[in-house]
Amino acid sequence: MTPMKIGFVGLGTMGLPLANNLRRAGHAITVWNRTAEKAEPLVRKGARLAPTPRAAASGQELVFTCVADEKALEAVLEGADGILAGLKDGDVFVDTSTAGTRAARSVEERVRSRGASFLAAPLLGSKGAAEQAQLVVVCGGPVAARDRARPALHAVSSRIIELDEPAQAALMKLVVNSLGGAMMAGFAEALALGVSGGLETSKVIETIQASSFHSPLYLMKGDQIAQRDFAPRFALALAEKDQRLAQEAAAEQGAKLSVNQTVRQLMADAIAGGRGELDLAAVADLVFERSGLKR
Repeated sequence: MTPMKIGFVGLGTMGLPLANNLRRAGHAITVWNRTAEKAEPLVRKGARLAPTPRAAASGQELVFTCVADEKALEAVLEGADGILAGLKDGDVFVDTSTAGTRAARSVEERVRSRGASFLAAPLLGSKGAAEQAQLVVVCGGPVAARDRARPALHAVSSRIIELDEPAQAALMKLVVNSLGGAMMAGFAEALALGVSGGLETSKVIETIQASSFHSPLYLMKGDQIAQRDFAPRFALALAEKDQRLAQEAAAEQGAKLSVNQTVRQLMADAIAGGRGELDLAAVADLVFERSGLKR
């Protein structure tokens, strides 16, 4: 593998381990984050800290972003100090955020106007998977750009699923997260049903995992629910955002997502109750509360 010069913007829960894995793979990393202190662990290991997103993007072979949502993406893209101002003809910009299909099409158009190529490359997996370079990356965009970015994407993932257009990759991530939200809500209600009838939480989880409906999600989140450990692996506010983006995509495409609508409302209610910064599993806390179950 030939080391590349890579700019990386956004060092949050997922961005920091991604950038670190790129560094560990031997790439020269220039980073920017809204809170500069979060970059210190990487800078101590040899990364260069840029003063602006534009500076992080300038002169790089690849430019990555990993931010919370479409608004955060706009904030680092636009303006005199934004990434777009730092792109030049032939550059490849890779966005690993979950920002939705509308944002993917808009960003693609603006990046192409700079003579550069855009890849939407949203991530499937948790913080732990990111730290261990075991994510699945859904990458959509031009073949030549995918070829250029593939070695870097392999450094942060165990599998890459490739599609022809950025908006396709953005939609695929929403497909997966829409299903994940429904699974989480259904799991929480199933646990509440069992516990309200006197069953032990651990026994309910054990039985579900022994059935044909078992899932790694239930095993992981079940332990969190049983221990009331809602430290954020994937924040509920971000999960609700993904359900919103799925609804927006469905409205554009003429699809009807009644389950998604119900799940999003459940998440919104949990956020309104002060659980937005907790883990997705905290929806179970609300479901148990509504069922009159003391936790």
